[in-house]
Amino acid sequence: MERQYEYFAIVTETWPRVEDPRHVCRRWVDDRGQTHDEAFTTKLVWEPTTALSQAESGTGGVHRIDAAAATRFEHRQRERMTYLAPLDGQYSYFAWLDYRTEVDDPDGVLRTWKGPRGFELEERYVTGSGWERSHLLEDLERGRKDGELVPIDQDVVERIVQRREQRRAERSPEVP
Repeated sequence: MERQYEYFAIVTETWPRVEDPRHVCRRWVDDRGQTHDEAFTTKLVWEPTTALSQAESGTGGVHRIDAAAATRFEHRQRERMTYLAPLDGQYSYFAWLDYRTEVDDPDGVLRTWKGPRGFELEERYVTGSGWERSHLLEDLERGRKDGELVPIDQDVVERIVQRREQRRAERSPEVP
């Protein structure tokens, strides 16, 4: 049996347009009747998410969209990621320590790279959402934020991300 999807655009204050939402999620039901939610991520794949259930419970606007709108979102994400992707495929990773002092449990995780047009770009990991554009380096340079950046490798990043997502999953209520 072919899987049937329902698609949803999640809008926020900073991404208020249904035509260009913050997230696009899809929901499907397996053969046992269990519901699954997935989001199209910056990894350019559909991955399990709690973003839809959280938005439905009041942390964002949820709008049903059709498959064509979801496909347009996928294409826009692919274009954005191509524009933003590092030339050499490599990122530099940093733990941001401000209030916290442990590199394995920092205030934030940042990745930087030189984009295809030669600009220095950065993203900060946001639990539940993935990598998002950031201005932390500028904020640190201009004194709007405090703390220090400590270089870390990808293995440390993966451990931090896994731990944060686990904590988030433990705090999130079960979705029936």
